[in-house]
Amino acid sequence: MSKQRQGQSNKRSGVLICGSYGLGNAGDESILKAILQEVRAVAPAEPITVLSRDPAETTARHGVAAVHMFHIPRLLRVMRRSKVYLNGGGSLIQDVTSRRSLWYYLFTLRAAKRCGCRVLMYGCGIGPVNHPGDVSMTRNVLNDCVDVITLREDSSLRELQSFGVTRPEIILASDPALTLERAEDAAIDMLMGQYDLDPRGAYLGLCLRTWPGFEEKVPAIAAAVRHAKERYGLTPVFLSINHHADGAAADKIAACLGEPVCVIRQPLSTELTLGVLSRMRAVISMRLHGLIFAAGQGVPLVGIVYDPKVSAFLDYMGQELYTGLAAVEPETLCGLLDRALALGQDRAALKQAVDALRRVESNNSEALRRLLQEI
Repeated sequence: MSKQRQGQSNKRSGVLICGSYGLGNAGDESILKAILQEVRAVAPAEPITVLSRDPAETTARHGVAAVHMFHIPRLLRVMRRSKVYLNGGGSLIQDVTSRRSLWYYLFTLRAAKRCGCRVLMYGCGIGPVNHPGDVSMTRNVLNDCVDVITLREDSSLRELQSFGVTRPEIILASDPALTLERAEDAAIDMLMGQYDLDPRGAYLGLCLRTWPGFEEKVPAIAAAVRHAKERYGLTPVFLSINHHADGAAADKIAACLGEPVCVIRQPLSTELTLGVLSRMRAVISMRLHGLIFAAGQGVPLVGIVYDPKVSAFLDYMGQELYTGLAAVEPETLCGLLDRALALGQDRAALKQAVDALRRVESNNSEALRRLLQEI
């Protein structure tokens, strides 16, 4: 490194983190919490700034400086002084939710590189990217502007290969949220008491969301809930991973059941979300982080796949108990639930799979450590 470049590098400090934060999604907030935990462990002296849709909420929740993700002048000022731009985790590089979202994240990757940051994509899921122009743009930006990519599952590696992304260092890891710990038992008991739930009761957890095609599958999901109650004595508990939206899906199931059900609508800390899910006998989830949280707590799970990221995670951990949303039928879902509950008698295989993912998760923080040492 030249003396001039060394001098410029020495003036830089800090890590700038960008993701889908400040939107009320417990999964995304858990990713941020885990990333912050790992950044502080690797580089305790480095200042941290987060790009967020709600900077005040992000600062209050996580205790970090935050900038609105669409305040471009401020974003660029932080980039010009930061050592590392960390993009992730989650599924940011995809055009299914929104092409504009993909374009924004690609813009920030290019801007960070032009501002002199080392660029790290951290614990990411990749794809789908369906529009040919978006594939070309993704390939060019990632090849030209990214130093290292760590991935949360192997299907994302295949996506990058199909795009023709070859220049960054690409490392398999897993989702950072797997490193998080649940709340203390007393706090979990208190929360459950607020909802008139016996902390030692028998429950089926459900993490659902509305999505095209969900309405038609409400009777089938309700049938699985009835099956769990009649055959196994499990009371349904609906947990909102996105507290702004997921209650609507629970209400549709409740209406079909024709009886009141427990719906936890309030925003919970990651620790309490993990804690509640740890008390379930099994979990049926459309939400990816409902599955990740349940798996991390050793709870048998059934996935309903509305997005390829859901099946990608389950395949990566060797979990075959899932079905596509379009294929959901009462017999199918009840059969998967029976198999999950049978596995609940011996959770060794699930624990082994999760332990393996936790071991490779350290590849995320090791990549960050190396980049910081190179500056």
